[in-house]
Amino acid sequence: MTAVLVDLDAYRRNLDLLAARLAPAELMAVVKADAYGHGLLPICRAAVAAGIRTLGVLDPASALLVRRGGIGAGIGDGIRLFAWLFAADEDYRPSIEAEVDLGISSADQLERIASAGASRPALLHLKIDTGLHRNGASEEEWPGLVRRALQLQEAGVVELGGAWTHIGEASDEEDSAAIARFHAAIAVAEGIGARFRTRHLAASAAGFARTDARFDLVRVGAFTYGIAPGDGVAPADLGLVPVMTVRADVQELREVDGRPVAIVPLGFTDGIPSVAAGIGQVAIGGTLRLILGVGARHLEVDAAAGPPDRPEVRSGDACTILGTGAAGEWTLQDWADALGTIGEELVVRMAPRVPRTYLGT
Repeated sequence: MTAVLVDLDAYRRNLDLLAARLAPAELMAVVKADAYGHGLLPICRAAVAAGIRTLGVLDPASALLVRRGGIGAGIGDGIRLFAWLFAADEDYRPSIEAEVDLGISSADQLERIASAGASRPALLHLKIDTGLHRNGASEEEWPGLVRRALQLQEAGVVELGGAWTHIGEASDEEDSAAIARFHAAIAVAEGIGARFRTRHLAASAAGFARTDARFDLVRVGAFTYGIAPGDGVAPADLGLVPVMTVRADVQELREVDGRPVAIVPLGFTDGIPSVAAGIGQVAIGGTLRLILGVGARHLEVDAAAGPPDRPEVRSGDACTILGTGAAGEWTLQDWADALGTIGEELVVRMAPRVPRTYLGT
């Protein structure tokens, strides 16, 4: 069996823990990048079943897929979908008609929305750049953006629902400065006449650590999947449970340069980083074994026998590439630390063609 196993019970436990930690702020479950490689629709359905009422979908195509895929599955109009990444020539009408909340940064976007010809008002969250420079209106542009949104709201074209921003989560000092800029921008907007139902700034790390970053809503992505920051902190340190396990059975045994090698049918085109050769380790029979090579569709794994705690590898043995650590395997954080990256980069690499098997449905 070759599969990505997704533990929906673990996902729901993470949501419950995070929702309790962030209360009274609402938890937005972020499901961008095919739910971080876990599978968009199954994850969205599990989130909604767990009580989540706002999903961060990133882009309009994903938002529409969730709306349409959710018919009869609980992802209907009562669930808010938040998208914030748009093409320069975006046709906003389908998203407006599907009641997708739009994270808007510029006057040009407002004009495209105004001319979209939708039959209902667009639901807007206006974004202020507080220093990360990941789009958002500058301090100078902000008053004009708010005034134009208010004009369009008066005309019945838009509904102004939220104000938001991204922060870097690089240091407490920088985050404190971003929070102060956000407060100032909201005060400017309110002075012009805006009233925001929802204010949101923090993502996983700042939302978890800082009460002053939470406002009304916290956008949480990686933490919901049991993926911790890339600084050596294990998910268990945060009370989170890894959701993804990657397994494949040993396909065959070969002898390479007089050395027994197990062939495992997952390679770099499936999402295993080629730099894992000579570094990464997988678990076979409860024993960690070094990855000797990473091919396009297979791994070459050291299969040498040894003392009683290092048994012989056989064809058909289960090989766990990453998981919770329960079978002796590396966790996602072990992988990230060994390769000098972050956990979310690894899970989003897992190719869609690798079958997803959902546990706890």
